[in-house]
Amino acid sequence: MVMFSDIRYAIRQLVKSPGFTLTAIVTLALGIGANAIVFSVLNALILRPVNVPDAQNLYMVQRAFDAGANPSTAWPYMASGNYFDSLGVQPFLGRFYHASDENGYGSAPYVVLSYTFWHSYFHDNRAVVGRTVQINKHPMAIIGVAPDNFRGTELFFAPAMWIPLVEEPLVRGENNLQYRGNHSSMLIGRLKPGVTPQQATADLNTIASTLSKAYPRDDDGYKISLARPGLMGDAFGGPAKAFMGGLMLLAGLILLAACANLGSLFAARASDRAKQVAMRLALGSPRGLILRQLLTEAVLVSLAGGLVGLSGGMLILRGLSSWQPIPDIPINVPVNPDSRTYLVALLLALISGFLFGMVPSVR
Repeated sequence: MVMFSDIRYAIRQLVKSPGFTLTAIVTLALGIGANAIVFSVLNALILRPVNVPDAQNLYMVQRAFDAGANPSTAWPYMASGNYFDSLGVQPFLGRFYHASDENGYGSAPYVVLSYTFWHSYFHDNRAVVGRTVQINKHPMAIIGVAPDNFRGTELFFAPAMWIPLVEEPLVRGENNLQYRGNHSSMLIGRLKPGVTPQQATADLNTIASTLSKAYPRDDDGYKISLARPGLMGDAFGGPAKAFMGGLMLLAGLILLAACANLGSLFAARASDRAKQVAMRLALGSPRGLILRQLLTEAVLVSLAGGLVGLSGGMLILRGLSSWQPIPDIPINVPVNPDSRTYLVALLLALISGFLFGMVPSVR
């Protein structure tokens, strides 16, 4: 009951000074909104795992050097038969292809559509399962539709469909698997229970050393490392983490500057209200009550600024999520805010309110 009376009193005081209140809210909205945007991108690129079951146990094996009638363009993803089984993903419609379907080149003329492509091109038609379509003039059967929000195991690339790797000679007109020196394929798998990433890396490098001795022309001079799927390993992951860390630091400094400015504004406002505060103290108002009400005003302003900033940030993030820099290539990054972003925005708003609210309270 005491808390609600403090909130009502704080709202009355803020309404009496609309210019001050609006300035404070806009200042905080810019600071908290910038932090929310940067954190949401950081969350999408670094913190949030690939959207598959038990993603924390999924690793990408990478090479670590010591140094139809209505044709359309759609980008496929060539994956081996055990791809979906390894990820533990369940189809939205139909079924996925499996390792048992592959019996040599051209033995599995199947297509699994992404949910987005099925929704946009086939208009949610459930009857597409079993239909035959032409992929580069080769007939292939649609056997299933992947679940919504499943984009595969690469962060920047959202394929329209998945096709068995044994169909590569027909679909792409080339067969990279027959060349020993080809290292362009990516390998993704889960750790065996009880095996640490360090142990798995050591075992893989033992295999790499054996291959280097057996095939010095093609496999000499490389090592193996494990990386989280999403940013294609250390080649992009390390620079991305450093860049996003720098942006997060910059956004934090912007918010601290906003809190410093608001602290000065609240201190000046408290000076203007000195006579009012002195009168209340003389009439017997507890000092703790007055301090609590000053902090309540600051926190209300901060929460309002956080709400406005987060709302604006969500609009920007939605635009970034749907932005496709190259129209004909499905390259984009989903950076829509999730519960982590909302929690961070709330914590920043509360901390900011206490930071600049303590200045007039101490005075």
